[in-house]
Amino acid sequence: MTRVLIFLAVVLAVFLPLNWIACRQLLRLHSRRRRWVVLAAVAGNAMWLFLPFLRSFTTFGRVTRAVFGPLWFGWLVFVLLYSTFLLLVLVAWLPLRRRPFREFARLPSTVFLIALAVAFCAGFYQALVPLRVARVTIRVAGLPASAAGARIALLGDLHVGLFTRPSRLEQIFRATASLDPGVIVIAGDLLDDDPWFAPKLVRAARALPPAIPLYAVLGNHEMYGDPFAVIAALRGSRVSLLVNEGVPWRGVWLAGVSDPAASQLDGEHRLDPDLGRALAAKPPGVVPIVIAHQAKILEQARALKVPVVLTAHTHGGQFGVRPLGWSLAGVFLRYHMGLYDVPPSQLYINTGTGYWLFPFRLGMTPEITLIELVPASPLT
Repeated sequence: MTRVLIFLAVVLAVFLPLNWIACRQLLRLHSRRRRWVVLAAVAGNAMWLFLPFLRSFTTFGRVTRAVFGPLWFGWLVFVLLYSTFLLLVLVAWLPLRRRPFREFARLPSTVFLIALAVAFCAGFYQALVPLRVARVTIRVAGLPASAAGARIALLGDLHVGLFTRPSRLEQIFRATASLDPGVIVIAGDLLDDDPWFAPKLVRAARALPPAIPLYAVLGNHEMYGDPFAVIAALRGSRVSLLVNEGVPWRGVWLAGVSDPAASQLDGEHRLDPDLGRALAAKPPGVVPIVIAHQAKILEQARALKVPVVLTAHTHGGQFGVRPLGWSLAGVFLRYHMGLYDVPPSQLYINTGTGYWLFPFRLGMTPEITLIELVPASPLT
């Protein structure tokens, strides 16, 4: 609770002034759109009234979070971007001052708002419609002949919630199955916090052919809700959950590790990530592959000389330029997208197959990763 209060205090301290700046300037620069400005500000800030119900897993809590949460988050991002833009316009205006700031800033503001609207439409479309297949080859030393050419489909961050379309989930699973993988793994954040949405995921997973095994691990958003309820809901279902445990597959060992966010559970640490436990039953000589939600597991995996680590979590910041290898998440994280060679391990980060809270993924189209395992040559 203390962390939540601190977070809210910081958010209020930052965004209250930005709200005031953005609203005041919008009303000054675009006075003919006053009604729209007021409507946007009210809708964007309504979530503050419902924050006490944010973690309430009731019908009311689910609906208010799903309806007002995206508007709230989108408005916070908007006021941050718009206030920053106005600051740059102010810097450009100060040396001139030949006309009032309102007249000087009106046209740039209009252009900026139109650009934001176009970007929003493009990002909205990219979040909900297309799917990108990333084909990745990973060379593994000591790979047994039975695993040579094995194909692993990696999904992540589905964030199944109230507005998640069952048809979209089925599309994702069918597109994944069409790649003819030997196994499918989901690297955490299966649900949008609330275990109530687990049946929606399970029903969609039935679109997969029964012959393709489907494994998953817990992510931080499962921990924010009720991870034990999620475990119970998925037990015996089409989605086989690996919680600090592993399974053999084609001569390799798929080791599923829990998420560090388990430390936030009051008095419960049975779900803390435990790589040693996930590898404990691995037969000698079998090559391990670690599946986790966050790349924080990498250093432990390197210490144990695990050759392959598969994660997700970053979403690529839901904004980036893939050809340049740049994403918004990379501003904050060392490992944020794609394949990294960090001897003796190789880390792959899926940039997310769904989206979190706000349906926007500009330049970061939802990703299905198809990984092919091949033996490393003696010289690599």
